[in-house]
Amino acid sequence: MGAKTSRPSCTCCSCFSDCGGRCLLRLLLGVVYFFPWKFGSVERDRTHLEDEPNTKVVKGIVTSCGNDYGWIDDCVFFSTDVVIGAMTLRAGDKVLAFVEEDPLSRELKATEVCIFSVQDAPKEADSKIKDLSACVSNVKKNIIYIADEYHFYLDSITKAILGFMPYDGDWLDIEYSVVQGSSKIIVHSVKATKRRRLEEAHVTSINRREGTLNHSIFFTLDSLHLPLGYTPFVGHMVSVVMVQSMRPNYSWRAISMSPVTEAV
Repeated sequence: MGAKTSRPSCTCCSCFSDCGGRCLLRLLLGVVYFFPWKFGSVERDRTHLEDEPNTKVVKGIVTSCGNDYGWIDDCVFFSTDVVIGAMTLRAGDKVLAFVEEDPLSRELKATEVCIFSVQDAPKEADSKIKDLSACVSNVKKNIIYIADEYHFYLDSITKAILGFMPYDGDWLDIEYSVVQGSSKIIVHSVKATKRRRLEEAHVTSINRREGTLNHSIFFTLDSLHLPLGYTPFVGHMVSVVMVQSMRPNYSWRAISMSPVTEAV
């Protein structure tokens, strides 16, 4: 499993052929059909698979692959012996996967993977899935409040796939269904409305736990992903990943930051 930590440019995966592949595909699609779904992650028993609190069914895209392993959405690892069906997986393929989270390392690993196509999705004219682009109004632990109208629980697997912990003011694109008679929603997929990478930026201010980059990008140390042992200071040149976020005088929030090493 030493190859797990490296993500080379894609070569074809040698997929595992299984006579039970069609049965599993029907099982996965049965899960999709039972719960309203549209091109996003799905969940069995609302939040978790029964008796498997660290497992979810998700839909994603193969972002890299090798001869005996691959990655879904750059964050879910899978080995080719868990791929079902004779079709060869390639980067860009849409897949359905059972994903487990290691309770200690928090790493995500797929235990079963099968390719997904638009034709596999059930056609439901009265689908209750809704799309929403909204601003986070409040965050309490892992409960995300949207526009003071809805709220949802952000489980660790969805958070890992999202790539960051939402913060007050962040804009999110959400596919959801409403829990009848409640302000709670079931989230099927969530992503930042806008996400950008900036290769070079200067730390222009830091006040207690908050700061700015280039006088125009906001960050808070409490929600910023940093390399182990690194602490930003005013004047540092850094590369950042940022998301659209609404805050007085700012429209972007940095979610990760790493120092730019100057060439000697």
